[in-house]
Amino acid sequence: MKGIATMLRTNNASPLTRPHLYRVAALTAFISLGLASIGQAYAMTPTDNEVAANNSKVTTEDNKVDFSMMVTAHSPAQPISAFINDWDAPLDSGDHAYLQGRVAIDMRPAGSAISYGLGWRYDYLMQFSEETAQVYWQYENKVSGAADKTYPLYLQASHNERVGANIGYSYPINPDWQLAAKANIWQGLHALDGKINGQLTSQAIAAGANIRDSVNNADASVDYYYDKPALGEENLGWNPDKPKGLGYSLDVQLAGKLTPTTTLNLQGYDLLGRMQWRDMPSTRYALDYDVSGRPLYTLEGQLDSFDVTQDLPWRVEGSLLHQLDSKWQLGAHAQANDIQTLYQLSAGYELDNDTLPVTITGLIEPQTSALGVVVDSKYGGIKLLMDDIKFDKAKRSEVSLYGRYVW
Repeated sequence: MKGIATMLRTNNASPLTRPHLYRVAALTAFISLGLASIGQAYAMTPTDNEVAANNSKVTTEDNKVDFSMMVTAHSPAQPISAFINDWDAPLDSGDHAYLQGRVAIDMRPAGSAISYGLGWRYDYLMQFSEETAQVYWQYENKVSGAADKTYPLYLQASHNERVGANIGYSYPINPDWQLAAKANIWQGLHALDGKINGQLTSQAIAAGANIRDSVNNADASVDYYYDKPALGEENLGWNPDKPKGLGYSLDVQLAGKLTPTTTLNLQGYDLLGRMQWRDMPSTRYALDYDVSGRPLYTLEGQLDSFDVTQDLPWRVEGSLLHQLDSKWQLGAHAQANDIQTLYQLSAGYELDNDTLPVTITGLIEPQTSALGVVVDSKYGGIKLLMDDIKFDKAKRSEVSLYGRYVW
C-alpha cells in the first residue's frame, strides 16, 4: 500500500458519518458516481463500422485520413436523461446502464499497409440489482417502501476515460479477406471502479415524514477506487493527488466476402486492454445501521492510495450484408460489451448518383424497439438510432458519424 491510510470507526457526527446522511448515502451516493461526467460525454454526440465497410471503395494507392465519432447508451430502468439527473421517471425493469464513446483520427499513406492514429475513448458501465434501483428510485422520489421488506443491495461500476495514439497494420489474407490490427497506447484521464454490497430493510413511516426514516436496518459495504473522491471524503481532509495512468489495448478487424454478394465485417475494440494507475486513491467503508440499536450505527472505513491495474471495457461490433441486386441490400448487425449484446436488422437502398452514390439504410433493434437510419457514402456518413423520438423519454440511443479525405 502506498500513501496515507486513514482508519475510521465512529458513531459521532462527522460530515460523512451523520446517520441522517449515511443511512442510505452509501447507496445513493455510489449509484450516482460519475453520472455528471456521463452527461458531459453524451453531449459530445460523437461507427467505425461504416468507415471499415467503405474501405474497399478507396484504393491502397490513395493517401487517406479517416475521422469518426460514436456515442452509444442504454438505460432500461430509466430514460437516459432521467438516469443522469433525478430518476424522476416511472421505474421500469432493468439491471444495467452504460455509455460508451470514441473519437478517432487515422491516417494511412498511399501504398502503405501501416496506419497511424489518435483516439479518445470513454466507458461507463454499471450493473445493479433491480432491488437496488428500486431503493434508489424510492429515495429520490420520496416514496416509502413496503414495511419490513428486505432489499438486497448490489451495484458495480467501471469507468475509464483516456486519450492516446496507435499504429496499425493491414494484412491481406487473400484477395477477398483482410485482417487489420491496431496497437493502442493510452494516457488515463479519469477512472472509477468499485462496488457496493449489502441489504436494507424498510419500515412504515407516517405521511410527510422524512424518507430517510423509512430505513429500519441496513448493512452495506462500499469499496471503490477513483481519480477524484466522490463520497465526500474531502470533508475528512482526504485530498489525494490525481493518479497517473498509462495503458494499452488492441483493436482488431476482419473483413471480407463470404460469397460474391455477401460480406462480413467484425471489429473488436480494447481487447486485452489494461491501464496501470499509480497511487490510485481508494475508499472502503462498512456500515451497520439499526433503528433500535445502541449505538444507532457503526461505520468503519479506510482511505488509502495504492497501485491499481484496471481492466479496460471491451467492445465488439459486427455486420453481415447481403446485396440483393444493384440497389437493395439486407443486413444483420450485432454489438457487444462487458454487460450486454444487442442485435439489429437493416435494409438499404442506393440512390442514383453518378458522382457520389449514397446509400440510405433503415435499422431496427428488436430487443430495445429502437429504430434508426444510416446515410452512407464513400466519403462520409451518419447513423442515428433511438427508441423514442423524444430525447427525455429515450432509453436507447446511438449517434455516430464519420468523414474521409482522400488524395
